[in-house]
Amino acid sequence: MITKKKPFCTVPFSVAFYEGNEDYSGMFRDCCSKIANTQIKSAPGDNFEKWWNSKQLNDFRDELTTHQWPDACLSCKLQEQERDFSFRIAVNKEDSNNVDYTWPRAWNIKFGNVCNLGCWTCNEGNSSVIFQHKKQSGIPLLINYDPGQTFLDHWPQLEKDILKSYKHHKIVTLTLLGGEPLYNKTVIDFLQKLIQLDLAKRTKLEITTNGTVSPDKLFDQTAVETWNYICIFVSLDATGKFVEWLRYGANWDQIQKNIQSFKQVANYVEIHSVLSVLNINYLYELDEYAKSQSLKLNVSTISRPNFMTLAHWDQPVESLLVRKTYPKYQIYYNLIGSKSTPGSGKKLINYIRSFSKVRKPLSDFAPELAKKMSWL
Repeated sequence: MITKKKPFCTVPFSVAFYEGNEDYSGMFRDCCSKIANTQIKSAPGDNFEKWWNSKQLNDFRDELTTHQWPDACLSCKLQEQERDFSFRIAVNKEDSNNVDYTWPRAWNIKFGNVCNLGCWTCNEGNSSVIFQHKKQSGIPLLINYDPGQTFLDHWPQLEKDILKSYKHHKIVTLTLLGGEPLYNKTVIDFLQKLIQLDLAKRTKLEITTNGTVSPDKLFDQTAVETWNYICIFVSLDATGKFVEWLRYGANWDQIQKNIQSFKQVANYVEIHSVLSVLNINYLYELDEYAKSQSLKLNVSTISRPNFMTLAHWDQPVESLLVRKTYPKYQIYYNLIGSKSTPGSGKKLINYIRSFSKVRKPLSDFAPELAKKMSWL
């Protein structure tokens, strides 16, 4: 779709989102920042070109040329209220001189579920560890396919679609997601291919990592000269030993060392945090840590599963906010229980306890917090 009117948000005009699906349907979606239950996906059997020109995606584009802040765009709205920045603003800035919307200039690619962590707020579609933990614990799987193999099945055509962007745009932005992209051989091989095709200097890399894997396999000290630009977004939802329970399998000391390495090989490093009922108490410490590293902290809120979201909390607020609160974060505290759903607290407790055979309890990592959050 080509528009003569400047849209409120250019994301669906210039960024492609690959998500993947077991039956080759729903592989592409409209935006990663929209509220989960409002996201639209490609129809069964649609290839990327058909999706890019589809009615449902064009309808969303039309909405952004005539309206500001659709209800589904709450995540970016909250970020802009808190610190005058969001995914929308970043993409709009990149698109300030872009006039070619016939093919995306940026790709947001989920490289399957290959991962080395089992984060509580994640699922087996994004983590091979969770996939295994659920099987070992006898927990019903949300999916009946192997996301890793599904991605490999899709990758040959997807790679061609991505490379086509270089025919339309001087600079192409690649946002690499997982699983854990630094832990994924397909990612490593693809970046090597871009170097061999002499496309690295035309590529802006945005890598979202859990911070537990060293960047050595991908980059050396000359990386900033090889690529057009390298952004590393470290997904970190807490600090200290607590993060080792929250992001099961992580090592806080190793994360801190890797962040220093990221600073050496990247043009820009930023910490991304997704707030849930499990980490709202650690927002201050995370903010302070980011400051100590001279890094920006980008905060958003989890939208699923419902029983982990701040909005759906169904217990007294004081049972959740067991540590000191700060006026700076009131916008997030106000979300707690705003759409209270009876039974969400019980679902959360039951879910965490269902992993007791394969994961250690919170008391082994943060005993003081475990006492205060006795419901957990």
